[in-house]
Amino acid sequence: MTKKTKDQGGVFKRNRKLIYVISAIVVILIPAVYFYSAATTKTELPRAAIVDQLSSSKLGAAIRDQNATFIEAAEHLLQKRFSTIDYYSDNATVEQYTRLALSGYKLIVWRGHSALDPSGYVALASTDKYGFKDYDTYLENDQLALCNITGDNSLYFGITPKFIEQEMGGRFKDTVIFLMSCNGLNSGYLKTAQAFQNKGAKAVISWSNWISSLDNDGAADILLRYLINENNTIGQAISKMPLYSPDYGWAELRYYPEKPETSDYYIPDYRQQGTVQTVATIVWPLFKRVAKRGPFLETR
Repeated sequence: MTKKTKDQGGVFKRNRKLIYVISAIVVILIPAVYFYSAATTKTELPRAAIVDQLSSSKLGAAIRDQNATFIEAAEHLLQKRFSTIDYYSDNATVEQYTRLALSGYKLIVWRGHSALDPSGYVALASTDKYGFKDYDTYLENDQLALCNITGDNSLYFGITPKFIEQEMGGRFKDTVIFLMSCNGLNSGYLKTAQAFQNKGAKAVISWSNWISSLDNDGAADILLRYLINENNTIGQAISKMPLYSPDYGWAELRYYPEKPETSDYYIPDYRQQGTVQTVATIVWPLFKRVAKRGPFLETR
């Protein structure tokens, strides 16, 4: 009986040392995990982007349309849902477009020129002019098209549905893409919107027809306020938007695909999302294991 008690005492002493060691490890681990998690999560937080090809200094003066007031207002609105907003203008290039789906954007406000192709798609213009870069292979593969923008003698490279699906790296995971360009959802030219959907986009919002620059910016500002300030769903926000531009033929904002899950979608608040959850996910199982095992006495 006495020998058994000594054995139990020895086991307890050995395991008491083990408790001290594990406790010290836990104390060190908690701040280490927190700071590591905060650092890594911060870089991976979903972001928003404004692609402002219209303001680029690379465009001819006749087709350049700078609107600093709209851009400032849009950035202010986006900051209510996103901690980081990236801005592209002069760098709204073909090369940059290849990386757009790799950047973790959940909302892209895409302000740019576009051109219609008879085969049923809208080419989204870049700031790259034809003749300055060798993109012949892209052109031969129908991944790029040449955009003839009214008022400018230069031709600009525009991305096509094949470019979106074949040359853009990564995927648009639940991304809402607001194409502030004419005819982005013209019923006869839906292939570009379909390509974005195939690439993972949650929704594409754009115009059914030609739109003036003034109406384009004004409507975009109103729509963003509905989506962010009033927390409307996409369907609710679009339903409030009026018709525009009788001089060009009536144009309306639409969303694609026209499905309930698209109509009912809200823009989440992505600011600082995930940091606390990551720490808890790593540390809590360790505490549960410690609590369950108690004083670490062996039972045989």
